[in-house]
Amino acid sequence: MTFIRTNDNLPRPEIFAGSAPPNILSPVVTRPIRGLGRDGQALDMPGFVGTYTVRDGQPVPLGVVSEKYEVVQMRDLTAAAERIMQDAFTPEQLGKIKVRDRSAAGGAWVQRQYVVKAFEEALEYGNQTSATLNVGTTVAATCSITTSFDGGSSTHLGIGTLDLVCQNGMLALNAVDHFRKKHTKSATTEVFEDWLQDLGPRFREQVATMKEWSGAGLTWSQIEDTVRALPSISEKKAEKLLERAARECADRGFNVYALSSALTFYSSHNSEEFPIRNTGNDNVATTLSDRQTEVSRWVRSQPFQALLAA
Repeated sequence: MTFIRTNDNLPRPEIFAGSAPPNILSPVVTRPIRGLGRDGQALDMPGFVGTYTVRDGQPVPLGVVSEKYEVVQMRDLTAAAERIMQDAFTPEQLGKIKVRDRSAAGGAWVQRQYVVKAFEEALEYGNQTSATLNVGTTVAATCSITTSFDGGSSTHLGIGTLDLVCQNGMLALNAVDHFRKKHTKSATTEVFEDWLQDLGPRFREQVATMKEWSGAGLTWSQIEDTVRALPSISEKKAEKLLERAARECADRGFNVYALSSALTFYSSHNSEEFPIRNTGNDNVATTLSDRQTEVSRWVRSQPFQALLAA
């Protein structure tokens, strides 16, 4: 795996053009809003503004926020990330980048994930009691950018890995793997650019961790004890995760990576095993994002980390 600076960069339109549907990168503005009193008269709403975007030439309301709320344009964040990648990667590496976009709440929540397949690494499962001893998988680097325009969440950048076999994604193994900023005046694009500069080195650290996990053998008793001890986990959820862990261990062997795959399956898929309740508010993407945060907290918790110290 390499991280090469080069001046031989392709123009941005040849690499990233056409990646995003209009609702992901559409500009967002704030405007004063007014309410209606009981008598039907218009009332000023001091201290608040509305956020709006435009689709098909028509304004689309996204939310109501404080007048101090700082809109961070998604198109500026993605342009910064893409500019940094163009400066850092070779044309061949850039050609292997896949872009995955998601939105929710009518476009008030948006996310772009870059899957950097040029930074893929093979993992081998290591457990002498496993029939899958010589079987492995491949992970690729990911960089995710998430923001909202209704006050529902902060702007969030995170790097991680994507299992290219099962499409399970892992984010934020360490505190430095993610960066959040509230929508205040200090939330400028430049602040996020500084963090993005270290994409390659951060991914290499994650791959080293993944390799350690894939080689660390476990017993089923250890898996059961760990899952039940995860922070804020319900008994019902623990049982479902253990069922998933049994399937992962059958495929990958009894190792820490197999256990982590059970957790990331939960945070990566709206499945029959872990269905997402349809609220009618386009909530699948935001729920999976919340699950990813939950899983990141689990893998950094003492019960999970104790497996590596054993």
